[in-house]
Amino acid sequence: MKKLNFRNLLMLLAAVMFIAVSCTKEGAQGPAGADGADGTDGTDGVDANTHCLNCHTAVMMDEITTAFNATPHVVGTSFAYAGTRESCAACHSHDGYVEYVRSGTMIAPTVGTPLVCGSCHGDHASLEDDATAPMREVGPVVAMVDETGGTVFDHGMGNICATCHQARRTGSYYDKYAEPMTFERNFTGDDIAVYTNAAVGPNGSATLDGDTLRVVFDVPTTHVYTSSTHAGPHHGPQSNTFAGITGYPENGIVFDRDHHTDCSGCHLHNEVDAGYGHSFKADIAFCNDCHGEAYDLEGMMAGFADRLHAIEVALEGIHAIHVEDGEAHPLYASLPRDQWQAFWNFMCIYEDNSFGAHNPDYTEQMLTQAETALGL
Repeated sequence: MKKLNFRNLLMLLAAVMFIAVSCTKEGAQGPAGADGADGTDGTDGVDANTHCLNCHTAVMMDEITTAFNATPHVVGTSFAYAGTRESCAACHSHDGYVEYVRSGTMIAPTVGTPLVCGSCHGDHASLEDDATAPMREVGPVVAMVDETGGTVFDHGMGNICATCHQARRTGSYYDKYAEPMTFERNFTGDDIAVYTNAAVGPNGSATLDGDTLRVVFDVPTTHVYTSSTHAGPHHGPQSNTFAGITGYPENGIVFDRDHHTDCSGCHLHNEVDAGYGHSFKADIAFCNDCHGEAYDLEGMMAGFADRLHAIEVALEGIHAIHVEDGEAHPLYASLPRDQWQAFWNFMCIYEDNSFGAHNPDYTEQMLTQAETALGL
């Protein structure tokens, strides 16, 4: 048998491939398919540059930053000490606040830092909730003083304000003695003059022993003991004032919310000379646009301020508070229950600092209770 040489082998393979290809033919073309329906064109999106530049212009951002940096959110000393304490940093520190809103956990940052733009303004996802600016928090806020979680503040964009601008305790925190008790404290230095005539209760005493004043506070069940010089609802209980749950009566008149849907409506008005609202100062003229000048909001606030000052004088007279440099400071004291409630209501209105604007009807209730208890 002859051997196939390489040339003959290549020719044989080519012939086989030719036969295979020539035997594979394309079939007849099938019927044409029906045309699909045209889709609906989507709505054009907002031009990014035009939308962003509604806020992010150099002039606007500079004015906002300047106004914001002059507010108590930034200036002051509270960030230096409270901003590093676990129970305080959630409101007194940027890092503490961001973590609290993110996870609900209170942390103790190594360094307390003041609030910045990014404290309140998070990513832009919140714009889907019809917010005009990206807010870190937009949902309702549960009152800290309500352990059952039944009291919820819902102030729209003002919910981010309500997170911190609320009471940390109620009067019942102090008004809790089921049986008679006594408390002894020692005072030195300038405090001796302050506590020589302290409100010690029915059988209390104040005895000077050298450079130390020993005071025994007698607290029968008819009295309430002020156990701290920081007693009160805490600074800024505005949300509680709105809800009518700050003082006495504990369940008072709730603020009329028909036309006041959130905090920003009054405190974040878009005025150029106020840093586009970021001074957070309510403009009375802005309020009059709705209420009309006949309402005389300023007159109401002035009247409440006068009544509050008269209560302040009376409370200092019974040694419930000490006024120094124009500021009222609680004193250790054992007071009859109604007088102590007058002290508490004073602190609620004093710390709210709106002179009734945040809830005129409930402020009237608290003022009336205090005046009646103090014989004013």
